[in-house]
Amino acid sequence: MKRRISLVLSAAVLVSLFAGCASESTDPAQETVQSGTEAAAAAVPEYKTTHTLYFKDSTKSGKAAATFFNSDSGKSEEVEMKKVGESDDSVTFSCEGNCAEYNTVSIKHGDATTQKLAFNPCVSGWYQSDKEVLPYTEGKETTYEPDFEEITLTCIDYDKPVYIWKPDDYDPTSSEKYSTIYLLDGQFIMYTGKYGQVREDCTDAIEQIDAMISSTGQKAIVVAVDNVGKRDFELVPNIGVPMDKTDFEYEGTDGTKFAEFVGKTLVPYIQEHYNVCTDALHTSLAGVSLGGMESFYIAQEYPEIFDTVGSFSPSFWEYDDETWSEYLSGKTFGGDSPFVYFYTGPKEFDTDPHVTDMYNRLKKLGYPESRLVLHFNEDGAHGGVYWRAVFSEFLAAMIYQCVEPLQK
Repeated sequence: MKRRISLVLSAAVLVSLFAGCASESTDPAQETVQSGTEAAAAAVPEYKTTHTLYFKDSTKSGKAAATFFNSDSGKSEEVEMKKVGESDDSVTFSCEGNCAEYNTVSIKHGDATTQKLAFNPCVSGWYQSDKEVLPYTEGKETTYEPDFEEITLTCIDYDKPVYIWKPDDYDPTSSEKYSTIYLLDGQFIMYTGKYGQVREDCTDAIEQIDAMISSTGQKAIVVAVDNVGKRDFELVPNIGVPMDKTDFEYEGTDGTKFAEFVGKTLVPYIQEHYNVCTDALHTSLAGVSLGGMESFYIAQEYPEIFDTVGSFSPSFWEYDDETWSEYLSGKTFGGDSPFVYFYTGPKEFDTDPHVTDMYNRLKKLGYPESRLVLHFNEDGAHGGVYWRAVFSEFLAAMIYQCVEPLQK
């Protein structure tokens, strides 16, 4: 059952906790434990070469085959899947794939073939339900209606709903701290059942993060920010006059103030009240559409807080090339710049060429190419079904600080 906690707080009374996990404790013995945990966690794990993929099929096909793809080079490889389980309502297949070479997979089962889906060390499996293909964790029951806490913080001068998900085995007293994943437009990226949300349109981030935890052992909590009703103000940074506001009187946006809320109110609150790491490596954020643009902006404004950003179909068209170039030219880029994961589809259906333009602009301005990746999906479109299919690629970027198949 979802719990609601009303916590109307002001930014002025929150204590900044941007220091590393080891510095939080005043108990020397506890500090030693935390320091050891953080030192071990700080080592970025090596990107796996071989990974097992599961496919659960409610249509109970007699056989299945996986075709792995590299969305950058176009390279592909077909692998026959083996039947590894059967129940009253599904058949399960599995196979191994090379996730250092391929980043997506489509699965042919019977007469049907799925869309291209993410394949990486964070993926456990994909489930063909009677309506759609969903992420799932092999060996674990998935409800697709996650439990979460709801808190309320003061954002600018109004109340802001925030939804917090924790894994089933979350331990608030453990010396092993959790990573934090912040989601903008969080009411759409995770299923909340609010605002008439259609479950089929959800990105199913929680289910993919749960699979990531199971597959990699990297634990995390999720902090999903609700932006309904204020998206055009909160999720548009104040760097100029947006393109779609030039034909009528423009009253401004709140994107910079919202970024301050995230960096100076929300993050300190979460780090004070939950058992999470406070270093940038274990703090990331992601968003879709306007939320994708604002996530990118926040990461550039607060690189000391966020080490990885997932920018899905970002609405970079809000500003022209001159405005973006002027804003970014004032930044200093280096090896400690946030890792940026971009995803988009073709201009007829999604936000390219603006995303590719941003990717190339950053490289031209000296952004480290090792900290930058673009997944262009030629079959993609602007919607939850497509973001769901690749969301775990952002998770891989967060954990491994690379998406190896796209950065060779």
